[in-house]
Amino acid sequence: MGSDELRIGDAERRAAMELLAEHHEAGRLDSHEFEDRRGRAADAVTRHDLDVLFSDLPALGRDRRPLPVAGRTEIERARSGWARVRTVVLALTPFLALALFLRTGSLLWFVLVPVVAVISSAITED
Repeated sequence: MGSDELRIGDAERRAAMELLAEHHEAGRLDSHEFEDRRGRAADAVTRHDLDVLFSDLPALGRDRRPLPVAGRTEIERARSGWARVRTVVLALTPFLALALFLRTGSLLWFVLVPVVAVISSAITED
């Protein structure tokens, strides 16, 4: 007999209903879904009956926030790395434009700010 087939007790049902309430408060479940799942938790007999109720919800850590999803792909990691670089570049561009203006006296350097913003957003929209 697998662990999914093991019978559960009232403590497990109450714990499941409390977790469902936390997901409802966080806005992950609307009122109708919450009531439906809460009723199914109250009627649950096996561990599997409870697990099904949480299959599309994030696991909650001790601080009751969703746990980070493990195993991000290389593309997601690269995008998050580019997002940090993009933020730094966008933050520094006005200062660079100001320094170049003070050095050369040409106001055209301030066009650099929107140009860098447009280019960086076009690169990240793949």
